[in-house]
Amino acid sequence: MTASPKGYPFESIDYDVGQMNTLHGHLEDAIDEVETMQLVLRNLTDNLEGHGQALDRVKSMANDVAAQFTPPTARIRRIKGVVLRYGQAVEAHGGKANQLMADVTAAQTALDSAHTEVVLAETELSTWTRSDDYRSWSAGEETATSSSTLLSRDDRFREAVTTAQGTRDRAAEDLADAWTAWEKEFEAWDDAYARAVASLARVDGGYVSTADAPSLAALADAHSPEEVAAIWDSMSEAERARIAASYPEFIGNLEGIPYEYRIAANVAVLEEASKTSWGEPLDTTINRLMAEYLENDGLPVSLNLWDKNQPTAAVLYVDGYVFDPANLTDPLSGIDNLNILIGGMMSEANQIADWSQSARDLNVVTNGTSATIAWFGYDTPNFATVASSEQARIGAEQLTNALRGLDFAAPSGATTTVVAHSYGTTTAFLAVGSAEDNLGVDNIISLGSAGLTDRPLGDDEGQGVDYAGTEIFTTRASNDWVSLLGRMSPDHGIDPDSLDGSVTFSSDGGYLPDGTYLDKTPVTERTRKPTYRSAPS
Repeated sequence: MTASPKGYPFESIDYDVGQMNTLHGHLEDAIDEVETMQLVLRNLTDNLEGHGQALDRVKSMANDVAAQFTPPTARIRRIKGVVLRYGQAVEAHGGKANQLMADVTAAQTALDSAHTEVVLAETELSTWTRSDDYRSWSAGEETATSSSTLLSRDDRFREAVTTAQGTRDRAAEDLADAWTAWEKEFEAWDDAYARAVASLARVDGGYVSTADAPSLAALADAHSPEEVAAIWDSMSEAERARIAASYPEFIGNLEGIPYEYRIAANVAVLEEASKTSWGEPLDTTINRLMAEYLENDGLPVSLNLWDKNQPTAAVLYVDGYVFDPANLTDPLSGIDNLNILIGGMMSEANQIADWSQSARDLNVVTNGTSATIAWFGYDTPNFATVASSEQARIGAEQLTNALRGLDFAAPSGATTTVVAHSYGTTTAFLAVGSAEDNLGVDNIISLGSAGLTDRPLGDDEGQGVDYAGTEIFTTRASNDWVSLLGRMSPDHGIDPDSLDGSVTFSSDGGYLPDGTYLDKTPVTERTRKPTYRSAPS
């Protein structure tokens, strides 16, 4: 299970009550410190002895500075109140929602079991009604077994079906009740989150107009790209421009916001960040992303320079498109092919130059008008952590969100292809295979896979992964020891070549970082060939 009946993401709500209590305490300490400074300054103003122009100037300055501390104190108090209210809400409702997840999972398991019992009971009844004894008995013919015995047998089979169906129906009701209880708590937490965002927007009246707070809260409370787009479309152009300028980090990463607005917001963030030295390696990442934008029309459709692990970004390259911040137009308009490149182990946004060349080359060689995204959306593993699928699971959740947003933004009829390398295949296949749909992905291409997992996202691992609706193409050199290192993991050891309907293709992989030349990949015949909606060039 990945979503509730209302479409809410079925996942644990992460929070740390101790951390919020600590933050609340620090804010209280900050208020005390500011008020103490005000008291000292006012003592200077009122009690500094002596006369003369210099002393009068000192008293006046002390009074002015003390007055300047009043607005920050009020703001800190308001922030403290926001933290306190949200902390109480997340502990009450977020904690309850997390506890109720077990009830939902148990109810789903019970319903699945009940479905199985119905199938078994109906199968036994069907077998009985097709038997010679039943046909003879039901026709009124003589049988070796007494009529009363056969009647009892018939009643038993039919009663078993009725009982199993009743159990299934009650299990379905129990699951519906469990979902209702969970959704109620999730909505209460979600509303508290939206209120916190809106309250923070009103903390400083000089930062953003309080008129923007309702729209900002609505965007934060939206649950899908479609909902975000509807809210965005309901705003005036002036309101959109104002919110984008005030909250570029938020708007630039929100799926459902048109790509042209996201690009403008992220470019603004990037340009502002480039004016300050943040130290390495962040300065290099910022400079390289700026160079891509200025020199190669690399457009940031998502950007988080201050992620706790490593900067994340998604950079879009569109054949023939020129971004003009003064005249925003949809970069995906008229696009026939959409490609998403996903790197493997130790891939980072500061490697954008290499991926940029691949993206632009891909746009040139594919038929029709193409757009390609180089996606660096999560913290990739290193040699010490590549055996685990944990980072792939985190990355797959981020990628799922990005692909849903892309699917919403893509022109109707465009072909979407994910090209994943090494551990990126672990992430990409997990995202596509866990979704109830195919996230709009028509083709997925595996290059030197580090292996796949059959455990889907979410808590319902019994459902497995499903790539229906997506064509699979794979290539891997026999001496690619880096990908072999990943596939040796018991956590993600499935070779994509083994998937039903997968098609291998020949490739020249070039060289590994240690200088090993990758052998040309041979083509392996498959017993079943898929029907291609759009075969990759």
